[in-house]
Amino acid sequence: MPKAIVIGGTAGIGQAIIKGLIEAGYSVHFTYNSNADSAEAIRLQYGDSCTCTQLNLSSLDAVSAFLATVDSANAPDVLVNSAGMAADSLSLGDVRARLEQATTINYLAPVTIACHIGKLMTERRTGSIVNITSIASKRPKAGNAIYGSAKAALERFTATLALEMARFKVRTLCVSPGFVDTPMFQKFSGGNARDIIREIPTREILTADQVAETVLLFVKGHIKSTGTTLVLGNGELVF
Repeated sequence: MPKAIVIGGTAGIGQAIIKGLIEAGYSVHFTYNSNADSAEAIRLQYGDSCTCTQLNLSSLDAVSAFLATVDSANAPDVLVNSAGMAADSLSLGDVRARLEQATTINYLAPVTIACHIGKLMTERRTGSIVNITSIASKRPKAGNAIYGSAKAALERFTATLALEMARFKVRTLCVSPGFVDTPMFQKFSGGNARDIIREIPTREILTADQVAETVLLFVKGHIKSTGTTLVLGNGELVF
């Protein structure tokens, strides 16, 4: 049975990706930050096809400890970096604490994980790495400088990683969604979801399942690409 690791799987996009991968025949190991009850419910739902580990992505020491458990014997065929943290706040004043946390979670941790697992994939001459980013990397908005910049950096890293691994038959992709109906969107919208949706050309937002379907198309080889960023949305980038 092929194996997959999903970083960040207890809500929204990550949970939809876990479901899609298991339905496609993968065994999935996923990580979660703090929602142990949700993680256990997901694990029980899928039985032997699903395992999980608590992982605090804001600690690179914790990331390294997790990666020490992943070696050539249990290397995954698929890695999906789905976890992220919004950090909307004006870029004024003392931003160091927010900068360190958001950059670690949204950039340094997924890069560290992709580098470790990518090396194992090159040794096996096969593998797919998907990094979930955001159109915030391309659409500046007051308050999202740190988050958007971290996602933009992750897209740039993913493109270079593709060049380094292509000859080993390991492919990479960034999936960059616009607004997605997830708990993060509800928190971000702060009760103004209806107003935000009105500003989208199609007057609708993506579902987590739609993002997961795109990931599965790439993993299955139906999207023939590597090192690229695939933008999903309903016209959010139309100015």
